[in-house]
Amino acid sequence: MLRLIAVLLAGLLLGVGVFVTLVALGVVRNPLDPVIGGDIALARSTRPGLRVLFVGNSLTYYHDMPAMVGRLAAADPGPKPLIVVSYTRGAARLSDFAGDGGLRRLLHEVHWDDVVLQEQSKIPSLPPAQRAQLMDPAARTLSSLITAAGARTLLFMTAGYEHGNGRGDSYQAMQLRLYQGYVAVGSEIGADVVPVGVAWQQAHLWQPDLGLWSWDGTHPSTAGSYLEACVFYAALTGRSPLGNPYTAGLDPSQARFLQQTAAAATA
Repeated sequence: MLRLIAVLLAGLLLGVGVFVTLVALGVVRNPLDPVIGGDIALARSTRPGLRVLFVGNSLTYYHDMPAMVGRLAAADPGPKPLIVVSYTRGAARLSDFAGDGGLRRLLHEVHWDDVVLQEQSKIPSLPPAQRAQLMDPAARTLSSLITAAGARTLLFMTAGYEHGNGRGDSYQAMQLRLYQGYVAVGSEIGADVVPVGVAWQQAHLWQPDLGLWSWDGTHPSTAGSYLEACVFYAALTGRSPLGNPYTAGLDPSQARFLQQTAAAATA
């Protein structure tokens, strides 16, 4: 029995070693690497359109929110089609992306119009000195790279946790800190802040039982992601999401309420 266990462990270690070697050689993709979502071939093409790149973590890719933005635009065509791509990795921070060679290549492979940056969910809500250390340098670096590539930097103001960040905190208190953090960084680097958190706060105030959070109280539900997408649709295109036929499968009355909230937050 012990011999069998030893053989199995040896085989497992050998397999891990082979996998690590293949990753190092570039033969196999590292599962921890960021993932490109959306139609990257279309973004690289010469087809006319407004090209938008979302850079972030699970708060961006939950329910494929960037694709929702694209579907809103496709359902209400404007003078320029919206071409949406994402570059995301679970739990990633802006500091991870600041030194990411894949992102640097992506910034120069496509003529992006807008690049949206989303920081890890709680960092912008930390005390200013901590936030300045953990977020600001990476935001400055990424904004410089984006500007050099000829694109505009946008910051994704996320929503607070349903019950705040830790004992004694609350959603409202965390949301205020997130607002202050994103506004401060946006002012420092000269980037516009997309007020998703503001729209979320209004929706939660007007309809507390709406269910914007998923089961974990941190990530968005489908309704939360749809609200985010409506805010981005308005911010990116300048068009109102009100009356858009794409509803992400939500009840029509619920979708209209979220469209109204997003329109008010971006007016």
